[in-house]
Amino acid sequence: MIEKLVKIIVQRLKLRAANKTSIVVSKIPRDPIAIFMESGTVRLTQVNKHFLERILGGNRAESLTAWLETAADYGVSIELELYDNGEPWLDYVMLSQLNYPVFTSTGERLFYSSGQVICYGDSALIPSGSTLCKFKKQLITPLAKEYLTKNNIAVRERQ
Repeated sequence: MIEKLVKIIVQRLKLRAANKTSIVVSKIPRDPIAIFMESGTVRLTQVNKHFLERILGGNRAESLTAWLETAADYGVSIELELYDNGEPWLDYVMLSQLNYPVFTSTGERLFYSSGQVICYGDSALIPSGSTLCKFKKQLITPLAKEYLTKNNIAVRERQ
């Protein structure tokens, strides 16, 4: 009897882990428990700068903070999808402060390195097909540049 119950629970957890749900940020439900029970990953779409600032503000009394904490309690992975490609409003420093992966509306994952020099170790952490966001003042070592080119990692540069 216990083995059957464990088997059912494991099967449900595997299904949950594979399930991904997208929610528009303007329509985030107040009580997300049903979504968290069914989905291992929730992608919040149409994210703008104001929404990112609210996340980074971390005001514990705010409903968004409570919502994200509930997601963590349920072991749900949160992803953020920008309403566009993030230009020119996206602050690259924000990317380094966020604990959630950020994607453009076309599906590119955005990464940012806060160092003055982006070396091979920084670039090796970026998956193929992603985008590295950098400022003009940041330098990229030749080995890192070679890795970025070889792995089809785009580089966005801004003043």
